[in-house]
Amino acid sequence: MNVQWGTTNEDNLCNTSGTVHYGLGIDSLNLSSVADCFPFSVGKYQVEQSNYVAQMTDLSPSTMYYYYVSTDDSNSEVFYFRSAPDATTILQNLPQYFLVWGDLGSSKSLPMSSSTIMPYTSTEVQQGNVDMILHVGDLAYDMSDDNGTRAQLWMNEIMNMSAYVPYMVDAGNHEQDYRFAHYTEYFRASPLNYDYPTVTSDNGEAPNNWFTSYDNGLVHIVTLSSEILFHTPALIEDQNDWLKNDLAKANENRENVPWIIVHAHRPLYCSCDGDCDGAATRMRLVFEQIVYDAGVDLFISGHEHNYERMYDVAPWFNEHRPWLSGITTQSTTNPPATIYIITGDAGNRENHETFQRDQPNRTAFRTDAYGYSRMSIYNTSHLYWEQVECDASQDPAVERQVIDSFWLVQHHHGPFNNTSSN
Repeated sequence: MNVQWGTTNEDNLCNTSGTVHYGLGIDSLNLSSVADCFPFSVGKYQVEQSNYVAQMTDLSPSTMYYYYVSTDDSNSEVFYFRSAPDATTILQNLPQYFLVWGDLGSSKSLPMSSSTIMPYTSTEVQQGNVDMILHVGDLAYDMSDDNGTRAQLWMNEIMNMSAYVPYMVDAGNHEQDYRFAHYTEYFRASPLNYDYPTVTSDNGEAPNNWFTSYDNGLVHIVTLSSEILFHTPALIEDQNDWLKNDLAKANENRENVPWIIVHAHRPLYCSCDGDCDGAATRMRLVFEQIVYDAGVDLFISGHEHNYERMYDVAPWFNEHRPWLSGITTQSTTNPPATIYIITGDAGNRENHETFQRDQPNRTAFRTDAYGYSRMSIYNTSHLYWEQVECDASQDPAVERQVIDSFWLVQHHHGPFNNTSSN
């Protein structure tokens, strides 16, 4: 388990040492690990910061640990987390419970008509049932705003979640400033890609957290950068080659880790507006066949400030109306293709994104109300998904209520057979 924290107002960046202290109880924090420090400095218009990253090692699986971090004589409060399960403990710790959302602003980038989801999701985390958070891009709105202090504000605001459970992210278009420097440096503690080890932002070369993957219990999670397609196209081929190899390895291990979930900021399919034309088509041209051939169970994205859950969608291109591409059997039980979900309605200064087009037959449910998603992996074949509405501008009777849910049942994990035709 990695932990990261930052300090400012230093005469020289990284001129103090950092340590994480941890153990099995508040009064028995007898283990420690020295942090590496990475200076963040991208120019005179952005606040400088020392970013510390430490690894807590030799952890027993599925076990509660307590920890605090320190830099010289300054200590944080004590936090806690539950370590990840392994093959010996996973069955006793099901279901695996994830919170999922995208496009979450800070208290300085609120929707005009409502707060963000943070009060609701923070409560869920503090109740102790959440195993992981997946945030599918667009963080803080924007991390570089206010000379970069927006990033610091937002990181502090999510701390009542991220200090207790892994807060996993991917890069969105709102992270593009300074060549994704804030995203790259503020999330150095994320799982790293050692097959393609480094990326370069305006802060310099850093370990690759743009596209990577990891196993957690029964699920193999793949983080992709949709923004490579639009901002750093020289990396498209590298990301794709890595993705094919990673999914091939994941399929070899599906007896042990059956579920494969991919997340990236921009969607392959949507039905709200012009985003569903050129940009979504480009995403499909790059990723769709790879995802389909590998039998990816679920592809999660944000970018559209709404929620749209689709059925299984197999590759097929509609040359007359590209946004209506794809073939569906409208199945959620042993679906013959990947299921796509957009959950980009966590709330930010850009407000709701309404649906300006008719609902296609591949879409099971859609809404532009603010909210967040829950994903529970019950076993090797059953996954349960819910959408919770958190929008004061909508009907108060459904505030904090589940407005959409479904079971994804898959008894035959593995590559899909292409049966689509024109």
